[in-house]
Amino acid sequence: MVSKLQLTGLAGIPRTTHATVTERLKEAILSGQLPTGTRLVQAELAQALNVSVTPVREALRELSTQGLVDMDAFRGAVVHTPTLTELEDIYEMRAALIPLSIKRGITHITNQELDQAEVLLRQMEAETEQPRWVELNSRFHNLLDNAIRGSKLRDVLQRLSDLSAIYVNLSFAKVPFQKEASEQEHRSILNAYRQRNVDIATALVLEHINGTLEAAKKAIS
Repeated sequence: MVSKLQLTGLAGIPRTTHATVTERLKEAILSGQLPTGTRLVQAELAQALNVSVTPVREALRELSTQGLVDMDAFRGAVVHTPTLTELEDIYEMRAALIPLSIKRGITHITNQELDQAEVLLRQMEAETEQPRWVELNSRFHNLLDNAIRGSKLRDVLQRLSDLSAIYVNLSFAKVPFQKEASEQEHRSILNAYRQRNVDIATALVLEHINGTLEAAKKAIS
């Protein structure tokens, strides 16, 4: 069952469209507030979010198309259950697309966007709560990916990034989190972007996601 404690920070929002409900549930899944395998009971979610059941039902359907929710014939909707095969597929695709995305984005990203990335990185360094850190981590990487400027490539990377967040949370639950080492990697990536150095940025990002991949593999195994 979904407890109100797992939805801390989501309760009390005004009645709204299913788009807002979708975003709220997505945030809870990606941050780990709703862990993998959690049953998503429509009535409980509606009560916690202070909305009717209808937008919750629509949100769950949309999240299922994004791969974040599994629709089980017996259990109903549940937070997506990771698999080793899917994990390897996600990171293989990310590794193939990242060099192209950096090549396209690093020349277009603005100094203002790089300053925003710096702010996010400082917030990560000061953060002690894992769910919030994971959220900031996603925002950091998405900010760099957004420099591709509205292309299909950016949309694909966004979808892969969302799916990989589930594996990031899983790895943190079972493998000791190397917070300082990860943040140093982020800072090196940001410095490479500031220098507009495609080769170094590409190498650093690929090394960074490979470390996440190996940690997630250990967690699943």
